Amino acid sequence: MHGAAFANYAVDDCDFLVALGSRFDDRVAGNPGKFAAQAKFTAHIDIDASEINKVKHVDWSHVGVMDEALQTLLSYGKRSGFKRNWSAWHAHCDQLKSRYAMNYDRNSEIIQPYYVIEEINRLTQGQAIISTGVGQHQMWAAQYFDFSSPRLWLTSGSMGTMGFGLPAAVGAQFAQRNRLVIDIDGDASIRMNIGELETVTTYDLPVKSCAQQLRRRHGQAVAEALSQGPAERQRQEPAQEGLRQGGAGRRLQVRVRLDKKADVPRIVAEFIRFEGPAFLEVMIDQDAGVYPMVGPGQATPT
Repeated sequence: MHGAAFANYAVDDCDFLVALGSRFDDRVAGNPGKFAAQAKFTAHIDIDASEINKVKHVDWSHVGVMDEALQTLLSYGKRSGFKRNWSAWHAHCDQLKSRYAMNYDRNSEIIQPYYVIEEINRLTQGQAIISTGVGQHQMWAAQYFDFSSPRLWLTSGSMGTMGFGLPAAVGAQFAQRNRLVIDIDGDASIRMNIGELETVTTYDLPVKSCAQQLRRRHGQAVAEALSQGPAERQRQEPAQEGLRQGGAGRRLQVRVRLDKKADVPRIVAEFIRFEGPAFLEVMIDQDAGVYPMVGPGQATPT
C-alpha cells in the first residue's frame, strides 16, 4: 500500500514472485486478481500455515523456519547446477528505481517530514536503532531510513500497536547503552505510553524521539512533528510541563521548537550529538502525506 513505486512496478512486471515470510494481506494485495498479474508462478514460504493462500493464491508454498528452508533451496540449486543470468532483470529494476525514486517537494519553504528523516538518516549513516509507533510517521521512517545491518528497525508493522515506539526505544537503549536510539512517533501513539518519559529522565537514557503530532484546526487536520533532541531555546507553554518534567522530579534538560527549514541541518546535527534526554518540536507541512500509495482495491501506485 505504501511501498516504493519502483518495488510495486517490479512486482507487476515479474515472471516469478517469491514471498519469504511476507504475508499477502489486504494492505499488500489490494486487488488479488491484478496483483503480480504478469507472474507465471508465485511461491510463498512462511512459518504460519494460516497465511498461505489467505488473500493471494500461490502455486507453491512451504511452511517452516525461514533459514532452514532457504538453506535447503540453496543446497538443491548447487547440487542441480542451477545457473541463470539476471543482468537484464537487474537493469530493468535499476531503471525503475531511477524513474520512480522516492521523492517529495524539496523546494518547499515549509519543513517536510521526509527532509527531517533524510537528514537524521544522513548523519547516522544507517547506524542508529530506529523504533516507531503507528501512523504516517511509521511509513515515513520505513521509506526514508536506511539500515546498515539487521535488528536496527523496531516497529509493530501491520499489527498496528499504537504506543509501541517509546517503550521499544527505552528497551533498546537499556540493552544497547552505547548505541544511538531514535523513536519516530506520533501524537496519539506516543501519548498512550507518554509516562515512559519518566523512565527516560529517571535513568538519564539518551533516547531521541521524533513524533508526528496531529491536531484539529478549523475542521482540518494539522500535522506537526515532535522529536527529542537538543534545545536552542526553551518553550514556556504550561501545557508542555508534563513533557519537560518527569514524575521523579527529573527534567528533560533541553527543548526547542524548530520552525525554519534553513535551521534543519544544524538543529538535527545537535539533536544527534546531544548526550542526554531532551525534546525537540518540529513544525512540518500540514498537508504532508504518505506517498506513493496503492489505494484499497487498486493494483498500481498513485
